[in-house]
Amino acid sequence: MTQDVNQVLQRAKDGGEVYLCTLTRDELKKTGFDMSTFGYFEYVDIYLLYDIDYVIKYVFDGDITDTYYENTNDVGGEEIFVDIIKSYLRIGGNE
Repeated sequence: MTQDVNQVLQRAKDGGEVYLCTLTRDELKKTGFDMSTFGYFEYVDIYLLYDIDYVIKYVFDGDITDTYYENTNDVGGEEIFVDIIKSYLRIGGNE
């Protein structure tokens, strides 16, 4: 299924939690994600949300109590944030 990043952003803004992909620890590391503050995990489910701003939600090993949120300010701005979403869609086979 091909998903345009603009469609994904709009779906999140319309009130839905949008699933982006599931990545293994090694796949996430290859994206440049800073894993230095996270313990061991096998995989992470990644979602896009919209509240006041867009947020990427990371759920480690399917455990909702082990969740991390990242917004545009955390990654250095909107352009980088969109690039991250594009990479997750590409890696997850959704683009």
